Formats: sequence, C-alpha cells, structure tokens
Amino acid sequence: MTEMLQRAITATTLRAAIRAKIRVGVTPRAISLLIIAHASPDARGERKDPTGVQRIAVEKIPNGRRAAFVAALDQLQDDLLVDGLDPSARDL
Repeated sequence: MTEMLQRAITATTLRAAIRAKIRVGVTPRAISLLIIAHASPDARGERKDPTGVQRIAVEKIPNGRRAAFVAALDQLQDDLLVDGLDPSARDL
C-alpha cells in the first residue's frame, strides 16, 4: 500500500502542496531546504534563490521519498509570521 501511495505522488501533486504552504506563509527558502533534504544525493539545481539556497526541481525527489517529503512539508511551520505580519498580509 505504501509503495502504491508513493507512486501516486506526482510532481504536480508536490507542486500543489508547496503552493498551499507558501500561501499560508512558509517561505520558498524553507521549502527549498526541505526539497534538498529529500532529493537524490546527486541532484543539482541550475538556479539559486536570493539567499543563495540552491533551487532543485521536485522531480529530483525519488518516488520512494515523496511520501516522507509530503509529511515533512505538512509539518513545516517555518516563517509563518514574518515581521509580525499575518501571512495573508504578505506579498508573495
């Protein structure tokens, strides 16, 4: 069952989950760090974010690690309040 669930988690599903977290205030930097932690060890990104963190495509997260990534993303609460502002008040 777990293997079937992991196969069902597509890159499109991962991107949708990421967008939902950004909408509630989690920073792209925090998400990039999480992607790096779950991506294949040899994964490389072509771009860096403004803070210098490498951007790696979600497709670089192996199917066998996608369920763990989604679970970790769900728990990610980093930067929910930035400069004392409600996340819905921030420009994304």
